[in-house]
Amino acid sequence: MSEPDPKMTEAIAFFEKMLQTMPEDRTSLEFLSVAYEQTGQTEKQRDCLIRLADCLLHEKDFDNAQSIALRLSAFTDYAPATAAVDRVAEQVQQQLVEEAQKKKSEADVLKTQAESLASGPFNDPSLEIHSLSRAASAAEMELVWYWKEHDFLGKEMCMDILHILTEGRVSDQPLLVSAFALLDEQHPELTEKVMEQMQRASEMPPIPLELFDAQPAAVKLLSSVYIHVRGALPFAVFGGEVLVAVLNPLNKPFLDEVSARIGKPCHFFLAHPKVWQEVTQKV
Repeated sequence: MSEPDPKMTEAIAFFEKMLQTMPEDRTSLEFLSVAYEQTGQTEKQRDCLIRLADCLLHEKDFDNAQSIALRLSAFTDYAPATAAVDRVAEQVQQQLVEEAQKKKSEADVLKTQAESLASGPFNDPSLEIHSLSRAASAAEMELVWYWKEHDFLGKEMCMDILHILTEGRVSDQPLLVSAFALLDEQHPELTEKVMEQMQRASEMPPIPLELFDAQPAAVKLLSSVYIHVRGALPFAVFGGEVLVAVLNPLNKPFLDEVSARIGKPCHFFLAHPKVWQEVTQKV
């Protein structure tokens, strides 16, 4: 085994002394967590990561806290480490709920503005896109947490999807906001499993959407922007009732909103995200 680098030993001693006077100094904790790993001091590294995770939570730096929690998840046999991972998950969830509520409030304001502008000479379609995108983000974050709480997916994978949802920028173009579509894009091998779990939980039947030609009269019941952002496609009308394919079967307010917008009795079906996107590209 090679001799330790004297400079590294000196630096470790310096930052350890710093922590004696400033126990929550982030810089010291970040340096030592790496230095301990490089010098093979696993137990010190583990304990330092726990302190760093709590420091980051105190600073509300949730992105980096999740990264530290991912490193701590390797210490499954050490209770303080697993407790720290749980603390990060709980506080991140709380933060996401608060952000979702804030976005919903903002979306409600934007929706009101969009409705007001829709009848005037200065109609701006981007307002509807922004409003729908924010509302969709809130609903999709709730869906991911449902997956996590009901063990549809592992905690780390849910965190990855949530990170993409929260980092997604609102565009002036109608872009689909869907956790299920993101899962299919990132981990297509899990799509069928999660689809079956959601189908059982929602009791919503799946639909082989590729076997249907979407009826123009049905498609026109929702705006193109709404279809492409929220992930709801009315594809057929039978006897005054509408068949609608969706990607989020577990959000009842969303389903109620679709029914209200269409203004007719609706029957909902769960669609495969890849097929849904292929079909909607043609409408």
